[in-house]
Amino acid sequence: MFSLMILVIIVSLSFSSSTLSTVKCDEITVIIPEDSPRFIDEEEISAIITRANTNLLETQLDSINTETIEQQLSKVAAIKNAEVFRHISSGETDFKGTLIVKVEQREPIFRVLSGSEDYYMDNQGVKIPGSQKYAAHVLLATGKVDQDFAKERLLPFVNFIIDNEFWSAQIKQIEVLGNGEIILAPLIGNQLIEFGEPDNYQVKLRNLKALYEQGFSELGWEHYKKISLKYNNQVVCTKN
Repeated sequence: MFSLMILVIIVSLSFSSSTLSTVKCDEITVIIPEDSPRFIDEEEISAIITRANTNLLETQLDSINTETIEQQLSKVAAIKNAEVFRHISSGETDFKGTLIVKVEQREPIFRVLSGSEDYYMDNQGVKIPGSQKYAAHVLLATGKVDQDFAKERLLPFVNFIIDNEFWSAQIKQIEVLGNGEIILAPLIGNQLIEFGEPDNYQVKLRNLKALYEQGFSELGWEHYKKISLKYNNQVVCTKN
């Protein structure tokens, strides 16, 4: 009896293996986390996969190279990581093959609007093209911003701002002038902040915070139209 049970199990496994090896890819299921940016949606990701693999649907599932598909998706700027799995489900009469694609998209930290340029940048300096379907609520950089300046000069500065609870709640926009200096627009108040070049920013922001906490707490910032941090270790205010 025991030997018979083993024989039945072996035959069943053999039958299952033979059956599953003929299962074709019937569909692609793309999974994007709910809290993820959506520069690219499920439909667009599926289209990228099928364009690169024209016979993917109806292809034998176990012959699909998932690593190749992951590499194809890694070339899309908005995608930080992609994992591809094969999945087989059984119905009443047959089996269904599904390619499951889990996608992690890049988190932007600021947006650049400069001339015809419209893109985002993540904290690693990767450029993410803008999307008509999605707009991230991040700090905005405008003016004379080329990509090298954005990555080499603005990126460290913006990373510092967003990592600081106080400043991430204060600054909404950076305007870049032709000479490489920047002007900050705060979320609260109408004054502009002449920052100079985006260097030595830890000291400049420390001095500005001291003004906010000590000077403006008594006088009120509505009395000033401009604050300048351009000069070495000085904060110069211009009244309305």
